[in-house]
Amino acid sequence: MTDHAEHKRQRVSKACEQCRRKKVKCDGASPFCNNCSTLGLTCHYKESTKKRGPPKGYIEAIEGRLHRLEALLGSIVQEDDPRSQAIINELNAPLETAYGELVRPRPMRRETLSGFEAECGPLTTTEPMIKQEDDNEKTMLNDDESNNIGNLSIDENGQLRYYGRSSGFYMLKINKNFQNRAFQFNSKEHAEDSPPSLSVAVDPFEVPPSDLRDHLLDLYFSTFYPFLPILHKQSFMEALNNDTVPSPPPILLNAMYALASRISPDTRVRADPSKPETAGDIFFERARILLDLEWDSFQVSTVQALLLMSSHQNGALKTTRGWLYSGMAIRMSQNLGLHRNCDSWDLTPTEKENRKRAFYCCFVLDRLACAMHGRSPMIDERDYDTPYPSENEQDDLDRKPRIMENFHSLIKICEILGDVICDLYKVRARKQLSNMSTSDSVVSSLDKKLNKWMSKLPPNLQYRPPNTRLNERASAPSLELCQLHMLFYTTLILAHRPFIPGPHQKIAPSVFPSASICTFAANKILDISESLLAEDRLKNVNNYSLFFIFTAGIIFIYNAASLDSMFAFEAKISINKIMRCMDEVETTWRTSARLCNILGALAGLRDIDLDCVDQSYTRSGSNRHQPLNPPPPASIAVPNSPEPEFNSTNETRQMEEKYYASTNTSVDLSPELPQTSQNYVPPTYEPNATAFWGVPMSFDIDEWNSYFTHQKNNTAMPVDTSQDTFMPVPLTDAYLK
Repeated sequence: MTDHAEHKRQRVSKACEQCRRKKVKCDGASPFCNNCSTLGLTCHYKESTKKRGPPKGYIEAIEGRLHRLEALLGSIVQEDDPRSQAIINELNAPLETAYGELVRPRPMRRETLSGFEAECGPLTTTEPMIKQEDDNEKTMLNDDESNNIGNLSIDENGQLRYYGRSSGFYMLKINKNFQNRAFQFNSKEHAEDSPPSLSVAVDPFEVPPSDLRDHLLDLYFSTFYPFLPILHKQSFMEALNNDTVPSPPPILLNAMYALASRISPDTRVRADPSKPETAGDIFFERARILLDLEWDSFQVSTVQALLLMSSHQNGALKTTRGWLYSGMAIRMSQNLGLHRNCDSWDLTPTEKENRKRAFYCCFVLDRLACAMHGRSPMIDERDYDTPYPSENEQDDLDRKPRIMENFHSLIKICEILGDVICDLYKVRARKQLSNMSTSDSVVSSLDKKLNKWMSKLPPNLQYRPPNTRLNERASAPSLELCQLHMLFYTTLILAHRPFIPGPHQKIAPSVFPSASICTFAANKILDISESLLAEDRLKNVNNYSLFFIFTAGIIFIYNAASLDSMFAFEAKISINKIMRCMDEVETTWRTSARLCNILGALAGLRDIDLDCVDQSYTRSGSNRHQPLNPPPPASIAVPNSPEPEFNSTNETRQMEEKYYASTNTSVDLSPELPQTSQNYVPPTYEPNATAFWGVPMSFDIDEWNSYFTHQKNNTAMPVDTSQDTFMPVPLTDAYLK
């Protein structure tokens, strides 16, 4: 073979740009090819790019599906069938690649199997992860066991999780519906916890029609933005409508669309037009795919999008995802330095404002998510110096209340909420409280902070809800202001709930009438919710407001077991009203259905019969849109209603005087600690004796499952009928002065 023939067989791997455009053969010589040298042209070779492989995580996803398929087949086939054994052997055999390499399958993971156990029952080779406890196990545990039991629990998907405040021993009774170490909710909920399956391929860069886009943005900025102004609206709208500046990132737009879709009547926002619960799923899926493209080049807009995605998932029965997305946003914000003062940095005023808003929205959602899940805050108050965002929003000047004014107060109440979590609900804080002879100094400090917050509210943010139990009616203010006050009352409950005396506690754990304070706060949350319900606005609340309503419901469940018949009867009416409110919110946020189930389970555990108030509740609910003709009082509407044994109205007025009178005065209305005397018996704090010791702070399903576990495994203690410990503690003069 000649050298000339061998040379002709060589194929040029690439051609220069000149030859490529002219579609002539190029010899590929470097730095100049023969054609360019002859014609005197500039010879330029375009750098070759590597062929793009499969998307990130694609191989792992395929392997995961394969493992789940193997697990499913293994659970279906019979082990004594030779054909089944042949299938299993073939699945376990090494795979041969196209290059002749042998690849052995990975060992099947425990979490892969557990997901199918929930659907198909346990596999034949699977051992129980937790042994059933002996029926003769002691029903009383020491303090260390009480603090530690239940910190690790198994969720409905078989995953091992950590949850705070998981043990409960003294409040509730055994429930016959509790089985297999987990309270059995509807199986539909487990199916809804699975990732959304979209039947069509999702193009992350597809944009909605212009009319739908404008509709969703209007919903977002009118409903969700005022409570959490996560971005600078003016600059955002300029970027959206001005072709000379970069458009808002697609991930942020899709996250906004997903959230707004939850309250949109337009069926185009649904992945399945026949299923309202799929509203926003298509936009969320686009945002999730786009997130994979931003791991190494994320921006402030990525943080903002993650916060919105977290909010969407929390309300869509995917609370674990919501928790993780908010954590990712916080980590990214720290990586971007959003927690540092940027006033002296070389940034535009708009960029500085955008950073401040993004960080403080991270802060607010961190505190809310930690309260909801019963976990510790991620953002340490000692580790940030970011100034508050500016209140001078140009498109906000004529609005009352102003959005940023409301946001400042929201940040401040979340700072107090963080103090409540750290002082009362962290593991070490609870142990310190256990070792204290009295907890009055801790409670007094938190109560004074809450009093100060209320007294410092600007006039535009002050709001005294109508007493719906007395058939008072008044138009509710803006949605964000209502939610701000609901958060205040929720924080008040969380600060005092651990100090409600239990049924066998002879000495109150605190000088504060904690039971009365919690009842007062729960009533106010219900008053606000009922006002919004009457105006058909309750379904538009942020999903975090579910936690506020749920927390109030817990107090009513507790009060419904009171030995005072009238007080218990009023509490039962309030429970039904709370559930009605949550039914309304369920049209927007599916998580509401789960919370109703938990409240119903708690009512069952305490043998609370709600049927006796159904008629009263139905009548009041049917007339909620007729404020001029309010329904009759509950004691009149229901035949054979018990006569009142005490006047709760006076206590309510006294409590309102404490918290609302302070808005016009600088006098501290928290009770003074009593002086020591020979006849004085100091309050003693015994954690295991308090009514709410171990009751979960959050509404996390796994934490409540663990709580119900220990309620089933521990025999309920007999109730001491000699003293009505469920009755709110009467207010003293020292408390009101």
